[in-house]
Amino acid sequence: MALSTLLLAVLFVVVISAQTWISYTEQKSLFKERFMGLGSVLETQLDTNLSQVKQIAQAVAKHEPSDTEPFQVIRRQLKAMLDNGQGIGNAYILTTGKMERNGSRAVINLQGPDDQKLQPGSEYQMPAYFENAFDQTLKEGSAVTVPYDDDLGTWVTYLSAVTDEQGNIISVFGIDFDYDGIQKRLSEILWTSLAVGAAFLVAAIIIVSVAVRYALKPLRRLADVSQMAAAGDLTVSVPVRSNNEIGQAANAFNVMVSSLRELAGNVQRTALEVTDEAKLMQESSQQTAQATNEITEAISQVAADSETQLQSSTECQRAMSEMSVGIQRIAESSSVVSDLAANTTERAVEGESVMKKSLEQMQTIENNLSDSVGTMRELEELSRQIGGILALIADVANQTNLLALNASIEAARAGEHGRGFAVVAQQIRKLAEQSRNSSEQVKEILEGIGDRTNDAVTSLQRSSDEARMGTQIALQAGDSFRAIVLAIREVSAQVQEVSAASEQMSAGSEEIAASMEELERITSSSAMHTQRVAASSEEQLASMEEIASSSEQLLTMARNLSQIISKFRV
Repeated sequence: MALSTLLLAVLFVVVISAQTWISYTEQKSLFKERFMGLGSVLETQLDTNLSQVKQIAQAVAKHEPSDTEPFQVIRRQLKAMLDNGQGIGNAYILTTGKMERNGSRAVINLQGPDDQKLQPGSEYQMPAYFENAFDQTLKEGSAVTVPYDDDLGTWVTYLSAVTDEQGNIISVFGIDFDYDGIQKRLSEILWTSLAVGAAFLVAAIIIVSVAVRYALKPLRRLADVSQMAAAGDLTVSVPVRSNNEIGQAANAFNVMVSSLRELAGNVQRTALEVTDEAKLMQESSQQTAQATNEITEAISQVAADSETQLQSSTECQRAMSEMSVGIQRIAESSSVVSDLAANTTERAVEGESVMKKSLEQMQTIENNLSDSVGTMRELEELSRQIGGILALIADVANQTNLLALNASIEAARAGEHGRGFAVVAQQIRKLAEQSRNSSEQVKEILEGIGDRTNDAVTSLQRSSDEARMGTQIALQAGDSFRAIVLAIREVSAQVQEVSAASEQMSAGSEEIAASMEELERITSSSAMHTQRVAASSEEQLASMEEIASSSEQLLTMARNLSQIISKFRV
């Protein structure tokens, strides 16, 4: 309020000062115009005696006496100018020619109102201000000097060129106006203007102060209410009693506070909703992280089991290779036995020494058959072990399938964040299904091998019994070579059967070896994929931990926002 009043006062002072200065300048211009107008009138009067002016100019130039009629006529006319009451202090006529005198210029005086003061033919040394006006008069026809001081006071001189009928300048007419009276009059005008302006200023300040105080009263109310709103009270409002700028500002303030109140309410509700959602998100992320951790541990266990399965498959393949070599040896031995039996039949007549050799050969066959039986039983035991491993693989595949199903369910709960993990769980389920199918196929093959192995064991057992009987018969071979030949033929037939069975077992063992290689490849692929899934699960666990951390930050921010919004009254 005080600042605005001060500014208005300064503005009024500036305006009044400018107006006073303009009025003062205009008055000076008016006086100057008055000088020039009066001088022009007097110069016109002087033109009526132009012939006398020419005569005195010629007389002065010839240094003739100044008491002639032309001088007296002009003198009386100039004296009359002084007595007209127009503030003229002196009137005179000067020549147009200038001369140098003591470093300054001078002109010749032709006539003045009094011969005692300005004698005709006397020199007048021109000051600079007078010379400038004199030169301007010779160029433009008239001029006014600036105010100047001398011993008699302050003066302003008006100069005008006196021309003949042809327009030639024959002399310069000059009038000295008393500028003291003019300055006094200008000072009176200036002080009067200042007094009126000061009175107007005081009245204007009083009126403006009252008007501003009345006009700013609603603004004080608006300022108080604004401070209350700034402190958080959004229930305030300003009464609008007019439609002027202040009324429009108050109305705009009410609309703004209403909008802020609505905004604060919406933000408060949103903050509460965000807080609830952040809590749910935090709980969900913690549950998901826990489930992901369990899945990661389960997949790590599956990976370890897959490594164990891979090692078992490698050992089974090695055992099948050894069994295949043994079966091949059995087949070779059976072929040799068959050849020996044929030779024994042909050489039965060679005597007892040959029978002894046959006996030794039969003992060898018996030992080989015993070895074959042991090998086949080992093969049967290995088949049972492989079946147990396959059952373990099937159980691991079923557990993997269940874990993948649980992972898919947890991924579906996680929503958008669990979509990638759902894809990984689907791939794990497919691999588990493939492992289960492959293990079932291998199990069927092993069951076939087991059946054939049982047949081979039975056959080999029977061959072993027959070999034992052949040995007994060989001991009795001395009684009858025919019985020996028949027994050898029977042994030869049995050996051929053993050879055929050995060949079948060799083919079956090769198929088992191929299946074991396929099982090893599948197990290796499953182990590799399981490791990848374990790595992905660890990454997913890290992501869920980051999500949980972000949800905690979001919850903290929502609580802070709620605390800030609670400061506002809506």
